[in-house]
Amino acid sequence: MPDSPRLRLFLTCWIVYVLHFATDFAREHYLVVSIVEDRTYVLDKYYGMHADIFMNPPNATVQGAHHGANPGMSMVATIPYLLTKPVIDVVVNRELAGRKARGDTSAVYDDKRPNRVAFYQKTRKLGLDVRFGLVAAVTTVFCMAPISAASAVLMFSLMGAMGLAQRTALGMSLLYAFGTPVFLRTAYLNQNLGLGIFAFFAFALIWNPNRLFGWSASRRLFVAGLFGGLAFLCDYSGAILMGLLGFYSWWRSADDEGVFGGFKRSLWYLAGTIPGIMMLFQYQWASFGNPFYPPQHWMAPVEWMDVGYQGVGGLSPELLRLLLIDTRFGLFMAMPMALLALAAPFLARARRTLLPGRELATCLVLSAALILFFATVQYTRLQWVTGIRYLAPLFPFLFLAVVPVLLAMPRIVTYGVALLSFVISWSLAMVRSQGTVFENVQRVFIEGFQLPWLTVITKMSAQYLPWYRGNVSALPLLVLGAAMVWVIWTVRNPWRRLEAAN
Repeated sequence: MPDSPRLRLFLTCWIVYVLHFATDFAREHYLVVSIVEDRTYVLDKYYGMHADIFMNPPNATVQGAHHGANPGMSMVATIPYLLTKPVIDVVVNRELAGRKARGDTSAVYDDKRPNRVAFYQKTRKLGLDVRFGLVAAVTTVFCMAPISAASAVLMFSLMGAMGLAQRTALGMSLLYAFGTPVFLRTAYLNQNLGLGIFAFFAFALIWNPNRLFGWSASRRLFVAGLFGGLAFLCDYSGAILMGLLGFYSWWRSADDEGVFGGFKRSLWYLAGTIPGIMMLFQYQWASFGNPFYPPQHWMAPVEWMDVGYQGVGGLSPELLRLLLIDTRFGLFMAMPMALLALAAPFLARARRTLLPGRELATCLVLSAALILFFATVQYTRLQWVTGIRYLAPLFPFLFLAVVPVLLAMPRIVTYGVALLSFVISWSLAMVRSQGTVFENVQRVFIEGFQLPWLTVITKMSAQYLPWYRGNVSALPLLVLGAAMVWVIWTVRNPWRRLEAAN
């Protein structure tokens, strides 16, 4: 293993994220399966299996079932599923053949939530339970986990380029990876965190501190545009980040080229966004018969849909309060260190920060814009189902703004904030309860260590572990994961030792 802290950091994050994989089969998964298996965006086979899958209305020129979200993360996740599908097919076919031979029709799921029980029973009856479980696992292991781990490595690189010592940069990167709700959201396929990480890569490419990326300016801006367009392809809220990053690229370019020259150079960023934008238009045209209306335009009436345009209305103080301080999914509840970002401008004014003022302003403006946007979206009320989600794109930007504040505080206070953040984030990642943030933490201290996928398996042990009754301890698996991480950070250049021995 090379003595590279970046590689070690990546592998550490990847292992821990994979260990905390959640079995949630999200709406994005259905499109993954449909694209790979049927080469289509149509979800007719899965109509009735998810609340966000609907039949196109009569006024749509294309009929069939689709879901109310952008396709970006599903398209990215098709890659690992396509590569692993032959193996998954073998496993699924053997399992179904064995059930048929045994006459096994059981579908026991020990959960107090009737919707969860009904979903499992339906997938079991259709023979989709194992496939869905493996697809969820594959898209976490080879899509979400690597993307989030890569963002931690990028955070490490940026802080090193800002002048932080390697150990400090590494500690802050680990705090970002496991002390923010990135930990929670990485566990299954979802577009919100994905688009935020893609936008963060675009931001880093435009900024390029200390010539971190050795590419030419035009190449950097074009690749940044590709990431910005991908963020837009993942969700329409990505348009806000994509657009503001376009202004940021102009602002940065104007330093070298002047206002007009900077505008011309920033057109490389605009060019990079075009593929993502065109792919979204193609998806909408193929799915609904119109390239410009969003998927939400066509979905069946749901609660709050009569507010504004398809549930997007004026700025709501109530929604703003929920987004920030709701005990189940509020930003300051799930990521309390985000409060420290409010102090960052004062540090910048006193010149006590390594983060340049322009980059700090960009991080804060991006965050404020997205918060205000979602304070107009009625569907933000539904976050209690899976925890903080809509503001997930802000995690890397807010964390970068918080780092100077953490460094400026007394060390004992910084350690206290880090410990509190880690306990909250790890508890959320382990329990994934629909209760409050405090209730998630409380359950860990009362019930002990947990892993979400292991919890689910014990609830359906009648089918897969018929010999087992009770709860499986997560501690041995956590110890194994800790041992793997220890090896990653202690074994240095093993092949050189082998060469020396020979």
